[in-house]
Amino acid sequence: MTRHSAFLLLAIATVPIAAQGQSVFLGRVLTDSSVAIAGAEVFLHGPQNIQRTDSMGEFRFSGVNAGQHIVSIRMPGFAPMFDTILVADAGEMRREYKLTRIEATLPEVPVKTTPLDRKLVEFHERRRMGIGRFLDSTEFANTPGTRTSDRLKKLPGLKIGRGRFLSEAYVLSTRAPSKLAFGGGVCRAAVWLDGVRLNDFSVNQLDPTMIAAVEWYAGPASVPPKFNVTSSFCGVLVIWTR
Repeated sequence: MTRHSAFLLLAIATVPIAAQGQSVFLGRVLTDSSVAIAGAEVFLHGPQNIQRTDSMGEFRFSGVNAGQHIVSIRMPGFAPMFDTILVADAGEMRREYKLTRIEATLPEVPVKTTPLDRKLVEFHERRRMGIGRFLDSTEFANTPGTRTSDRLKKLPGLKIGRGRFLSEAYVLSTRAPSKLAFGGGVCRAAVWLDGVRLNDFSVNQLDPTMIAAVEWYAGPASVPPKFNVTSSFCGVLVIWTR
């Protein structure tokens, strides 16, 4: 073996294992009329790996493992987009995403609106965007269960945790980042009641007949900015009362 060959083998052997076979994923986020979007959030395989586009609408992820990855793109005022990419070993993957602007129109409501109709305007707007899980008063009333916790636990990714007393019921998310997860891989979810964030709130304090609508966001990536005010919770449950 020559001295040059020995040096080359030594150099290869000293490359960290985690760096071998990793690739770069980069691209741009534009409007449907090809204008660059700055500040768009690009998620690669979940909320733990996020990049925001620069002034040119560009993003870049380095050290991406080979294999299939789920990409999601989010920007207020635009419909979210999802993609699946297949990354090769030690290569470069490029993508260009064009987001469609959401029309800023309110849902149709009766001419004679009630206070409850006005309270739920934003609920209907977010439901129309399709991010999260939503139950209106009729759907919630038709969900089996005599207690509020019994009806809520039917929502995907939502788990009920018990307190010191049997009647206590706290909302947990099963889609918890590892750094926040505790027993069973779950994490405490934040609860908002009529626009006010509550701490240590047992949902069974509410009679099911009082509930007019429910919004559930199981993971951090799906939480609307209005309710994403802390990083110590995993999911968010929003309850609107009559």
